[in-house]
Amino acid sequence: MSQNKVLFLYIIIFVLGLTGCSKTDEQPMNEVVRPVRTVTVTLQNAMMGREFTGVVDADRKVDLSFRVGGTLAELPVLEGAHVKVNQMLARLDQTDFEIQLKAMQADFDRSKGEYNRAKTLLERKILSRADFDKVESQYLVAEAQLKKAQQELSYSTILAPFEGFIAKRHIENFSEVAPRTPVLTLMDLESFVITIELPESVMIQVQRKGVRPELFATFEGHPSSEFPLTLKEVTTQPASGTQTYPVTLSLPFIDNLNVLPGMTAVVRVRPFEKRDGNNNIAYLPAQAVLEDDQGRYVFVAVPQREGGAVIIRKSVEVGDISAFGIQITNGLAEGDRVATAGMSQIVPGMQVSLMDSQ
Repeated sequence: MSQNKVLFLYIIIFVLGLTGCSKTDEQPMNEVVRPVRTVTVTLQNAMMGREFTGVVDADRKVDLSFRVGGTLAELPVLEGAHVKVNQMLARLDQTDFEIQLKAMQADFDRSKGEYNRAKTLLERKILSRADFDKVESQYLVAEAQLKKAQQELSYSTILAPFEGFIAKRHIENFSEVAPRTPVLTLMDLESFVITIELPESVMIQVQRKGVRPELFATFEGHPSSEFPLTLKEVTTQPASGTQTYPVTLSLPFIDNLNVLPGMTAVVRVRPFEKRDGNNNIAYLPAQAVLEDDQGRYVFVAVPQREGGAVIIRKSVEVGDISAFGIQITNGLAEGDRVATAGMSQIVPGMQVSLMDSQ
């Protein structure tokens, strides 16, 4: 081989070697960045911004009826009338009750006289104990019958148990009335209640210890006026055929608004006040929350320049699991992008690319 050919061969080998070194040095610069699917955190309150339609009712309402039957003889009150405590509202014909009472009174007086005589004879040992017991028994029966007649006479009159308004007259005067048949409905219009139906997802928050929602009612024609409500009663059993829970709210008397039972109210809810000061929650897919010996955590992709992101670890506190996912009660901020897939192949500090956020 000539000297020129050997020199040319060395030059080719040298150039190929430089090319190979250049490719090796550039390989890390062209490494493929792992794409990561994320979900953007939206902090929320379980009832924030929610509205519920409710129905107004009187806080105290009672259907008044007779405990005995008869002919209605007096019904002096009209619907809407204001009545006072112990005011007479309705009365049955008293004739039969008074006759029965007189008969029972006479029987009692006779039995009482026989009992007193028998007691004297027993003390003188003129009457046997067995005969005295018979007389005493008749006396006690007559006494019970007299008390029953007196009660039936009193049951023939309806008195107002509290001050209020007559909401409804169920029957007309001079009608035949059976026992326990509603005659009048009496309402106390000094205070009201509003009943709403809460869905299961909201009921979870209402029942949680330390949770106190702020509730306000508005009425048609006065949408800008809010009237504060307080929780009075929370039912722990769902309504029949639904997964909603009836909740009763107390509404104080309103001076400048004519609120009446049966009206519709819109109940608005302001954010919950929790004792730990954390009012907001978030929901994540269950697989996004991991756990190790340091506790529960998620991987958050922090966006960088040129569309990339870097992975960091955030410790979180969790609550209930529902149809919305697992509840995050602490540890996340609005807008955090939490990795939801491939968490086993990512570590803190890793450079990733962001896929479309859910």
